Amino acid sequence: MAAIGVHFGYTCACVAIFKDGRADVIANDAGDRVTPSVVAYRDTEQIVGIAAKQGRVRNAANTVVKVKQLLGRTAGDPETDAHKAESKCPGEKLYYESPPGRQSKLVTPDAVAKLVPRKDEREAAEAAGFNVLRLIHEPSAALLAYNIGQEFPSGKSHVLVYKLGGTSLSVTALQVNGGMFRVLDTLTDHSIGGESITGALAQHLAAEFKRSFKQDVSNNARAMMKLMNGADLAKHSLSSLGSANCFVDSLHDGMDFDCNISRCPPTSLLQLLRVLFFLGPFFRVYALLSPTLFSLNSCQNGKTMASS
Repeated sequence: MAAIGVHFGYTCACVAIFKDGRADVIANDAGDRVTPSVVAYRDTEQIVGIAAKQGRVRNAANTVVKVKQLLGRTAGDPETDAHKAESKCPGEKLYYESPPGRQSKLVTPDAVAKLVPRKDEREAAEAAGFNVLRLIHEPSAALLAYNIGQEFPSGKSHVLVYKLGGTSLSVTALQVNGGMFRVLDTLTDHSIGGESITGALAQHLAAEFKRSFKQDVSNNARAMMKLMNGADLAKHSLSSLGSANCFVDSLHDGMDFDCNISRCPPTSLLQLLRVLFFLGPFFRVYALLSPTLFSLNSCQNGKTMASS
């Protein structure tokens, strides 16, 4: 039997097919195995994926990003306010508008949240033509992918799943019992994600540009968006290569920028990444998940035995 797995993330989406006992992620028309969750609108066309993401430099006001973060949130939610502050869309209130060519209808995030609760995801997928086998929680999907908890049919164990996504960091404590997964507690920090690495790398590139050309572009939104695109491409290249080249055409005042980045970053950038992705998350996870983790302990013969 063959099955298709679809993942919709805040920043990227991907599709995989499971057949003959193995899973393969399907590449898109550009040859990439992940597609940016970005949609851009022009006068006569709709653009998706990497083309829409790279086109944000010139078409920011008509480009939709991170829309999944708003689903389920009210208009006064702090996360909604943060998204609105970053948005280039005109007006004081966020809204969704139907694509060009259809009757225009404005819908607030509150209304959309009521339309797409999780229980309706199956119906939406079936309406798109899918025969839905199961909706799987992301931490449980990770355990299945790494075959954790499946090798022993009996016995209880506990697993901590650490997921660094594009815009958030999630840590989930799960109980595995006889191949069944139970989510005990979860923590999500929307201030830390893969985009934080991209942002830190873009700031490093801006510092390199200032050192070479004596020009500060850190407060130039257009130049920084170009550096973010370049940093993102370099980051993906560094996942499989020892070094990557970042070239930005006409970054500032007609000056091109060319910089080589290696997997061994400068000390200042390395220290920043350590704080962002280790020290900060560690202490937050320890503080917020401690009650759950400590409750897993059991008393036996007057001694405390920690579950593994």
